[in-house]
Amino acid sequence: MQRRHAQVLHERFNVKLFLEEFNARYQTDFKVVAEPNPPEAIIQSKNTTRWVEVTTAYLNEAQAKALSAYPVKGEKPQANWQGVIADLDAQFAHQFVDVVTKKLGKTSYAPFSKQYGKGYLIVSIQHPMFCQKTLSAIERVWDEVEVVDNGYFKSIYIVNRADDGYKVSLWKSNLS
Repeated sequence: MQRRHAQVLHERFNVKLFLEEFNARYQTDFKVVAEPNPPEAIIQSKNTTRWVEVTTAYLNEAQAKALSAYPVKGEKPQANWQGVIADLDAQFAHQFVDVVTKKLGKTSYAPFSKQYGKGYLIVSIQHPMFCQKTLSAIERVWDEVEVVDNGYFKSIYIVNRADDGYKVSLWKSNLS
């Protein structure tokens, strides 16, 4: 499998999980009608069209390389990290906030926002022990940074592994 194909499958999977949760929670019937990439999906219900962007938050660059190399033919598996990591949650919180603030600050989403309204940002969580403590660390880091939000996203959802599969949760809503 090529790297881009693996990424597309990962993004589709996260959009699918998001739509299942979103449609159940809000009793809507959104379906993917296009995958222009970017954004990952244009979604449509009977009355509304929106768009979805997916990003992934890793513990660090080594984990990102290791996990993205795993499904790619010809690439050798790599270690997720070397040495001791003192505070997984703090390290992850900084990575998460960095990824999200970059997406919020991008101006290239303007055409999609203009055409379809505000979109949804889905953050795939790649943290082996993600929990409430991790979310608290993210909130602390979030409160410390200056976030430039161009107003293109309606909400941010997180997708993380859970005991019985995956969990989709609203993280932030009513963004600027």
